[in-house]
Amino acid sequence: MQSLMQIVNKLQDIFSVLGEQQIVDLPQIVVVGTQSSGKSSVLESIVGRSFLPRGTGMVTRAPLVIQMIRYTEETKKSMLMSNNFDNSENSENITEWVEFLHKPNYYYSNFDSVSKEIEHTTNDLTKTNKGITKKQIVLKVHTNRYNLTFVDLPGMTKVAIGDQPPDIGKQIKELIISYAKQPNSIILAVVTANTDPSTSESIQIVKKLDPDGIRTIAVVTKLDLIDSGTLQDSHDLLCDNSHELISKRKIPAKLLGIVGVVNRSQKDINEKKSMDEALISEKKFLKTNYPDIYEKHGKEVLVQTLQTVLIRHIKKVYPKLRYDLEEMKIQLERQLLPLCKPNDQISFLTSFLKDISRSYEDTMNGNQNEVPIDAVIGGASIARIFQRKFLKKINDIDPLQNLSDENIEIILANTSGTGQCTFVNEKALQKILNRQLNYLIKPSLDCVELVRIEMLNILNSIDDKLLDSLRQYPKLNEVVQKVFKKLLDENLNSIKEFILSYIETYQVCINTANPDFIKEIINSDNEIQEEILEAVDLSKYENNYKPELILNSSKMPVFQLPDRMTQISKLNIIRSQMLNKLLSGLNNNEVSLERSEQIKLHKHLSKCYFEYIRKIVRDFIPKRINHKMINLFLKNLDKRLNEEIFQTYLKEKKIDEILSVNEGFENNRKNLETKLDTVKSALKNMVDIQYLQ
Repeated sequence: MQSLMQIVNKLQDIFSVLGEQQIVDLPQIVVVGTQSSGKSSVLESIVGRSFLPRGTGMVTRAPLVIQMIRYTEETKKSMLMSNNFDNSENSENITEWVEFLHKPNYYYSNFDSVSKEIEHTTNDLTKTNKGITKKQIVLKVHTNRYNLTFVDLPGMTKVAIGDQPPDIGKQIKELIISYAKQPNSIILAVVTANTDPSTSESIQIVKKLDPDGIRTIAVVTKLDLIDSGTLQDSHDLLCDNSHELISKRKIPAKLLGIVGVVNRSQKDINEKKSMDEALISEKKFLKTNYPDIYEKHGKEVLVQTLQTVLIRHIKKVYPKLRYDLEEMKIQLERQLLPLCKPNDQISFLTSFLKDISRSYEDTMNGNQNEVPIDAVIGGASIARIFQRKFLKKINDIDPLQNLSDENIEIILANTSGTGQCTFVNEKALQKILNRQLNYLIKPSLDCVELVRIEMLNILNSIDDKLLDSLRQYPKLNEVVQKVFKKLLDENLNSIKEFILSYIETYQVCINTANPDFIKEIINSDNEIQEEILEAVDLSKYENNYKPELILNSSKMPVFQLPDRMTQISKLNIIRSQMLNKLLSGLNNNEVSLERSEQIKLHKHLSKCYFEYIRKIVRDFIPKRINHKMINLFLKNLDKRLNEEIFQTYLKEKKIDEILSVNEGFENNRKNLETKLDTVKSALKNMVDIQYLQ
């Protein structure tokens, strides 16, 4: 039994220190009652000492884990030799002492000091707030009595007092339920004899969380405060066969036990009545008022019941408990693995840098082991930059952006000089296209910068384990980031310069005879084609001025020579005027801008040529970035990481420096190691249970 209690105590220590006491469902007794139910007095009578803080309102504001440990002479001797205890008593007279988990190896033999330490620790945990805390206070009561462990929870209340939060009642209830709902918890429900059991807050919780009562023990207090008229009701409550109460649904159908107790009154406490004297008084009272059942009640019976139920319960839940601890051990080992210090730092660093390079390349090429479903990463994110940002910006450019007919007129005039401009003014066309193709430059250069930024961000999308390890070493993380940035920036300007030069080439060197340009005209809309052809086709003017034929009765044409000569002469004049118009261009001031065939021609030629160059740029920019930025980066990454990090720090003998661990990670590692060692120790000790079953 001692081994069983030690194991449970050890587990409570583990999860209290971890702040994770409810992750594993521990077999433990949780004490539930209202603030005025006599709960504290019951617990003090079990311990055999007054040690709980007392006062008005709510005193217990934190889960208080009380571990009663029956000590051996060796344990006592070790404690006395430590000289690390309060000197309120002569050390030879110490028979019981307390040790707090948060103050290990410091021993309290004065139980008034224990009360003050509980109060002080509670205030520290709750700060200035008069509410409650979920953090446990664990105290080990080394006694010569017996082994028993239980958790004292704050007493239930409905009304906030003083500085308490308005929802204090809800907070307490939620805390109690969080413990009582665990299947491995034994509920010690404190019920007062002078009230209806059906209205008891603790019984209400039992009905909700343990309706069959298979893990509940009820302790009935204040038996000495009821009048003679209700003595039979309390007798029925204390009897195992309380069919009437069960039938009326006042208590659950089956409980592990119902034990009545008589606590010390306030007068007894003030007069320092000892626990032994209180036990004598309790026996006398029970024997007098409940002569047929008194042997089944009282604090000694309560302790025996609690011990028996708890030991039986621990044995019952042992397999699942051990399984849960084994799972926790595996989880802790998995968390600790990336935080462990490498035995061979040189081998670790070379391998780690290669893993970073490989994982980055896999992420870029879509070969990562775990493919996220909630975000686009790696090479796919760069493809989206090309498709959704670059192409959209390029396609949204108007070929004639900020270019009006007046602008074309002025360009045509200025490029003609003192002479008459011809039908197609190549110098004007080049000036127009040089100006308009300039709009392709900024989106192209912006695309390079967006890809650069994204490639830096992709480092944060590599394998999670590598990222965790990288964050563990802040100096290494910093220099890896620098190598990435440096390698990207080396080619950045040359890529931008090449792209700029590439577009400028098309701005300066206009080739209107290029078959692809002609094809662009052919593929343009019909209206543009017709207007371009209309500008160079004079036959339509001839059609407008053909002489009308006069037919005779035989339907044969009759030519009237004078009229025919007149029509031919008129047609020649029109031809002369149109040729003069096309060849003299804008110097013909009689033609409006809207009707100027030359302006329309240059406008449409500029638009078609822009579309022709746009397609080339749209196809070239992503290819150039892939070739000279992405592929080159991936090709050189592994080599550069090795040269600029491993080789450099190895030569300077600074491997220790670059693998210095982040303080937070170091604390986390030590914390995990402590948890793992404790869980392993608990699992090892649990083997003892098998021999006690």
